[in-house]
Amino acid sequence: MTSASPFRIEGPAVISFSGGRTSAYMLRRILDEGLQPDVHVLFANTGKERPETLDFVHECQTRWGVPVRWLERHHGQGDVPSFTEVTYATASRQGEPFAALLRERGFPPNPIMRFCTTELKVRVMKTFMLAQGYEHWTNVVGLRADEPGRVANGRATEGKERWDLAYPLFDAGIRKDDVILWWKKQPHDLQLRSWEGNCDLCFLKGQSKRLRIMEDRPDLAEWWIARERDLGASFRVDTPTYAALLHQAQYQGRFFSNDLFNEQLPDDPTDLGDCVCLEAA
Repeated sequence: MTSASPFRIEGPAVISFSGGRTSAYMLRRILDEGLQPDVHVLFANTGKERPETLDFVHECQTRWGVPVRWLERHHGQGDVPSFTEVTYATASRQGEPFAALLRERGFPPNPIMRFCTTELKVRVMKTFMLAQGYEHWTNVVGLRADEPGRVANGRATEGKERWDLAYPLFDAGIRKDDVILWWKKQPHDLQLRSWEGNCDLCFLKGQSKRLRIMEDRPDLAEWWIARERDLGASFRVDTPTYAALLHQAQYQGRFFSNDLFNEQLPDDPTDLGDCVCLEAA
């Protein structure tokens, strides 16, 4: 007698689709087992996802015929946060949900207080499920077997929220190399390089990653510079401001090679890894 596949997900459940390769691979494996009733595929858009991410989510949705629900945070009645359901065509692309959150808080998130992920992703999905009438559900997260620390951290929180956590990729022993190899065989793929990530210049990215991205796309820095200026505070105190990083990228010459396929960024102690909205591979 064989055990049930970890990709057979029973409802009620949320498939947390970040828009990265790993979560898309997880979604495909779940679809191959059959999407069960009361299982909702949710993509929470912060407005700072790369356009390539939105394109990828839309392409997975249309190619695979899966009903992805696109959600964005907004204020409901009074000061109670709620959500708006949007589409690929109507989704925010200029950071509107994120900027609104920063205006409400009056200060930026930081590596210790990452309320952007909590408010723009986790809480939005929670509010959606409560609005459907669910009191308890399973939250299915795309963490792999080579991310045991993140899985352990997640499991340490169980019992504190309305959901249980499932990590089918971890349970199936799927690693990053497996995901990358699978996508190389597919007719479509996420059009981002490994260091770019879905959230365009997230403060969790190390200094080297942000400099590398700014060399190619200096325009992406403008939003982050404006937020630090308006709030009178920086997202991080251990790295230069976004304005200073942009100056380095523009006026101190290229830091990195032009080899887009074999390029390896240097080890960077300021790189704090990817959160759920950053994962690209």
